[in-house]
Amino acid sequence: MPKIFAGIETVTLKFFLTSLMLLSLPATAADKIPLTLGAVSSPAIASDTFYQNMGATLKAVSGQPFDVKLLVRGEIGSDESYFYALRRGRIQIAAVGAQSTATAVPEFTVLNAPYLFESWEEFDHVNAAVITPFGNELLAQHGVVGLRLYGAVWHGIYANTPIYHPQDVAGKRFRALIDPASQLFIQALGADTFQVASPEVVTSLQTGLIEGGETNSFVYAMTGTSIDAPYYTMTRHTPGVITLLANKTWFEGLTTEQQKLISDSHPNVDTASGALRRDEMRILNEAAADHVTLIEPTVEQLDAWRAVGLSTHQDVIAAAGGRAQELYDAILAAKADFAAQQN
Repeated sequence: MPKIFAGIETVTLKFFLTSLMLLSLPATAADKIPLTLGAVSSPAIASDTFYQNMGATLKAVSGQPFDVKLLVRGEIGSDESYFYALRRGRIQIAAVGAQSTATAVPEFTVLNAPYLFESWEEFDHVNAAVITPFGNELLAQHGVVGLRLYGAVWHGIYANTPIYHPQDVAGKRFRALIDPASQLFIQALGADTFQVASPEVVTSLQTGLIEGGETNSFVYAMTGTSIDAPYYTMTRHTPGVITLLANKTWFEGLTTEQQKLISDSHPNVDTASGALRRDEMRILNEAAADHVTLIEPTVEQLDAWRAVGLSTHQDVIAAAGGRAQELYDAILAAKADFAAQQN
């Protein structure tokens, strides 16, 4: 073989070997795909374990393609702040409540309509049949990909005095959440409605600006709210929904295999929701053993709470607009299907 061709053959072989060596080396941080996961969580509940395990799993992927960072202890701020950061690409994955999602996709407000759902079993059926597919379609129009949606914890009423019946709320200063469904419910109860940022709830209770409000039991028991509002009425009027979301532009830039790695790194809906629902009663019982009085409504009292909640539904739909009526009707149809199956 002429020397010139032997030289080319040698150079080609060296290039091939070098390429193999480079492929086997882990990527530097600059070469990796940014992946910041954001949430407001606590080591006291199972979701924190989900996020930690999700981060560890993606860090350990062969070839280490992801530059994984976890901001799951409220480092960015409120739940709404995480959703805002996700939509603008500042973080790539976020786990937020339906109230936050509704700030961009108003139809999600329908999920918070009081007493739309009667049990977790009913919610799970409707979620699989309607909420997840319908919600993912709406989210995609706003630059977001839905990875998981599950009901985790119920909402209740907290106050600095016992609240047994809806009429006990009338005339009191109550905090409502950012979601229109929450505001309409508090208004329908006859309370003076106050908009107070999450970090200011405790000081607002201490100064008397507010006397109570409505929120999910995790937020109530784990943020200090329960200290200054030690009475918690378990109305279970709204399911606390967690949506695990990805920035659409970022997610669609991944390979199919990488997308599957991300999805598979988080527990499925049944596992995640079941763990959090068990956490709810554990945390509430721990609070009750210390300083909280849990109030379980009687059948008659619950009927009164339900009547007030149901009376707000048309206003909730009107406030949401868009395809809210379509989503609501689909939920009612799925509820009827669930009831027929139970009978």
